[in-house]
Amino acid sequence: MNEGMNAGIERFIGENNYAFGTSRDEHVVRLIKEGRAFTRRQVEQILITNRKSSKRIAQSVLRRLYRAEKINKKVYAPQLPTVYFVDKPKHMEHTLLINEVYCSLLSQKGSRYRIEWKWSYSILGGKAIADAMVNIYDQVQKIRKVAFVEVERDPSRRFNKDEVYKSIYDADWVNEEWSVIKGNAAIFPTILIVTDYDLSFNSDLDFVIASIDEVKKDVYGLLRG
Repeated sequence: MNEGMNAGIERFIGENNYAFGTSRDEHVVRLIKEGRAFTRRQVEQILITNRKSSKRIAQSVLRRLYRAEKINKKVYAPQLPTVYFVDKPKHMEHTLLINEVYCSLLSQKGSRYRIEWKWSYSILGGKAIADAMVNIYDQVQKIRKVAFVEVERDPSRRFNKDEVYKSIYDADWVNEEWSVIKGNAAIFPTILIVTDYDLSFNSDLDFVIASIDEVKKDVYGLLRG
């Protein structure tokens, strides 16, 4: 899943026809299946952008898909947004926070960046499973940056990402798809840890620790360091 999903419906934009609606509905179902759970606002940010009526359109699409039993929904409390999913994830808040990072990358990229995003990314045959992996192509500087994304809701209980990623760094990773070759050097990805806890540790790897609010404000600034 990446911004190619948006490109898939761009040819219909501006046309009020059945083909546009059908394509958009299919893309929303596919998005929800791959990303597991989204709020209406998140769906709007990803697939129905830059339109004055985007909120109304997103509400209409999600309502139609729910009535057609193509997606499910859950209201946790009147003051909280409705959550849409196909199969309900075990850790709903964790899933929504991962997708908030994805939304931030898409909504802030402008024309400068192109991204490719993969959820639940297996590293070195399962040595670790990152919450996501993202390729970021800076089309101004003509460079590629890679980041692993990890959402930590309570790292005080089980945090060991520094050890996990150090073990990956010590392994043979130069030929992996996420290895960036610059000159004669292979560059290990940045590891973005999204948490609201005061988390600190020593590591020679490029860890970036940020709150979800900081991600929403300027995710590219965080990743540029």
